[in-house]
Amino acid sequence: MRRIIPLAITISLVFLAAACKDTARDGTVDYEMSYKVGEVTFDMVKAPAGNFTMGVSADNRRKVTRGIAQPVALDGFVFSAEPVSQALWTAVMGNNPSQVKNPEAPVDMVSWVDIQKFLKKLGKATGKTFFLPTEAQWEYAQKLSGDKWFTVVSEWCADSYDEVPDDATRSDYFIPMSLMVNPEGPKEWGTKVVRTTLERMPVESHTRRTHVGFRLVQPDGDVLTEEIMAPLDGVAPVREKIDASSGVPEYFNVGGVPFKMVMVQGGSFLMGFNTTDSPYLDFKVPDNEKNVHEVTLDDFAIGETEVTVGLWNAVMGSVPYLNDISEPDKPVGNVSWYDCQIFLRKINALTGRTFRLPTEAEWEYAARGGKVSRHYGFSGSNDMKAAMWFLDNADSKPRKVKTKIPNELGLYDMSGNVWEWCHDRAEEYTTGPAVNPVGAESGGTRILRGGSCASRWDACRISNRSYMPGKNFKGTFGLRLAL
Repeated sequence: MRRIIPLAITISLVFLAAACKDTARDGTVDYEMSYKVGEVTFDMVKAPAGNFTMGVSADNRRKVTRGIAQPVALDGFVFSAEPVSQALWTAVMGNNPSQVKNPEAPVDMVSWVDIQKFLKKLGKATGKTFFLPTEAQWEYAQKLSGDKWFTVVSEWCADSYDEVPDDATRSDYFIPMSLMVNPEGPKEWGTKVVRTTLERMPVESHTRRTHVGFRLVQPDGDVLTEEIMAPLDGVAPVREKIDASSGVPEYFNVGGVPFKMVMVQGGSFLMGFNTTDSPYLDFKVPDNEKNVHEVTLDDFAIGETEVTVGLWNAVMGSVPYLNDISEPDKPVGNVSWYDCQIFLRKINALTGRTFRLPTEAEWEYAARGGKVSRHYGFSGSNDMKAAMWFLDNADSKPRKVKTKIPNELGLYDMSGNVWEWCHDRAEEYTTGPAVNPVGAESGGTRILRGGSCASRWDACRISNRSYMPGKNFKGTFGLRLAL
């Protein structure tokens, strides 16, 4: 079975592993970045410890055939920059089984069982231990490499194959709402995984095929740290101490892209559906908006706008599918909650600050206008067409930020345009008062707020709540920064 470990336990295990210098798959940390066997050399590339969404193409455009989108965190490793060549196979094994002989080309016509023999002989020749990559390592390496040398041949993985069932969201093996840590397939099956960038295939371990090769991995001791894992757990956000008393916003510039953080003075408010601030009453109030309760918040800062395509590109170096870099002022979309965590880690490294997603309570308080709220049902107005881009006026397409009126705090597009991920796991409202609430302590569903350009008016109401698995992404799923 794939390893799915509660994150609180995982973090403890990470530091235990680091202290013992142990690594996944019982390999010792003993590697080099370049090797020579006889007259044949090959190079290794580092894959740092980190997280990614497995089961989708690098541009988020397509799902991997026979796969399922799922968040994965991996310890670091090194992998061979190119598939094992015919020359290297010959130097180690003394023969070349490939159908079309070319020493520089990847070896093929080798079975998974053949490769195990090769790995043992390569280990004796170099004094090092090598492995086939797990499927997760293979896909992570492929994404880091930008497909270079991953499209020449299909490649064997270490994992035994497990079919994605029709009810995959309820499967013990594929649990897409839970973070998978250093996953490996089941050990006991004879059918192994062969991968391409967009397909996972079941192949019997003794099968030899043309255009099916492999590459090498080694553990490098770069284990998952609390810096990586704690945000993925996402129970209590790491907060900066904010003093919003002056009301003076803070300005930032990343890669030539400016953005503004608006100071929000803390206070108490009634969270949940309230008839005093509802623009329309001709709809059924969702149960998850009931139990209106008092919430008290500390000062915080929140983005004047949703994170734009331009800012995402400046931080990440590329934009997700369905985003056009020629339209930098539109809100970025097609990002999962876990994608947001990668973005936050990178923008924090660039700025030296501690940006995060707003909690659900912070989001609603800011959308309402904080201490200067006029109790509108949409953020900034009860006139829906003036306040937001939504189904009736946006043709289901995100529009440039700051093209509708701001709310009382000067925040734009908190109703409509794109849904905004919040920090919290989903849970029902409490009946009693709460101070700086952060949502449930466990579970895979996260909060989205604000509605979108493809939403009906009632989904864009300030009190409306949506729950989604954190791994989900869609063209209308975006984010807003908080401090």
